[in-house]
Amino acid sequence: MTKTFVVYVGSERDYLDWIEAGQPSDRPDDLPFGFPDAIGVGDRYLAFIGGKDQVFVGYGTVVSEWKVGLRGAWKGVEFLLDEFHRLREPASAADVEEITGYRPRRTSEIDPVLAGEVWRTVRRMKPIDVERAPEGIVTEAKSKKRSAALRQAARTRAGGLCAACGTDFSQVAGGLGRRCLVVHHTKQLKDRDQPDETQLADLAVVCANCHMMIHANPNRALSLAQLRRRLAGH
Repeated sequence: MTKTFVVYVGSERDYLDWIEAGQPSDRPDDLPFGFPDAIGVGDRYLAFIGGKDQVFVGYGTVVSEWKVGLRGAWKGVEFLLDEFHRLREPASAADVEEITGYRPRRTSEIDPVLAGEVWRTVRRMKPIDVERAPEGIVTEAKSKKRSAALRQAARTRAGGLCAACGTDFSQVAGGLGRRCLVVHHTKQLKDRDQPDETQLADLAVVCANCHMMIHANPNRALSLAQLRRRLAGH
């Protein structure tokens, strides 16, 4: 049975140095990621950068068993040969967790129950095509349930832009600015007496600052149009 693992590197710099060097994998120290002993031929892995970045950057399949160096400094040392594919765009760990419920850890096997969904989400094999979803169901914790798939569809549609101030956060701090964006319900869930269907058009992606201004008055949220006029000085 194919297993799926997270392989981990704590430093983005180590990863970028490896990419710039042409992704060598002939020697143990060539690989920036830590591979677990349990991984074997045919198993899949998702490459994850921890630290302040917290993003998935690639994936691959193990194509060779652990090998033992036969000569030089690597004689008697085990290393792994693998196939690696870079993602076109890093996948935020927060977004992956929101969709799948999986929180990435350091080098580890992903629970088989979640592995397929996590694998597809990170690789974006299964495009999110959601236009509406039921929301507002009161959970045991007395909060109102929100659709993670619908929220992710809104983020994808926004493309990094704040719908209020217009800032392109995908260009801020090498893309980390996307972490400042939140999904805003233009029709407030708190105003619903009963669960109802939310459409994609009912959601707007805005930056944290704009979201705070929208809700400056806890009893009456500003509309996007009202906030845009205020930002423009009207």
